[in-house]
Amino acid sequence: MRHSNAFEVGRARAEQAAATLQAWTGIGAVAVCVLRSRPNRDAGHAGDWQPVGEGCWKEICSHNGAMGSDTYHLLVVDEAGSVKACSRERLDLRTVLELAERVPLPVASPGEGELWRALEREENTREARSRVLYADA
Repeated sequence: MRHSNAFEVGRARAEQAAATLQAWTGIGAVAVCVLRSRPNRDAGHAGDWQPVGEGCWKEICSHNGAMGSDTYHLLVVDEAGSVKACSRERLDLRTVLELAERVPLPVASPGEGELWRALEREENTREARSRVLYADA
């Protein structure tokens, strides 16, 4: 696909992903990537561009600041894991998980992605708390 065509298709997909993220969470979101490299692309073959994919999944990514505080971005990724959109602000874990639950998209990388692991830790914490509070029930 020609660069201009791929760019326009990818930009529309990334902007739609950002609009979806913003609409479901109420937070600011931006389009990130519009093009991705084609798998098995010959390095000498110029002009072989591919827009980000049509599919959408939710994910988070950690941002460990210089002071050691963990913050996260909420992402929309395509089927290849290319980031199409992300939250403008970095969020604490509790907030990013609450917002991720609002977005009606499947979780990217079930069983191995960062969002999946964070949700699993959260569930384990709730389950442990429940066992302690209701041990005699």
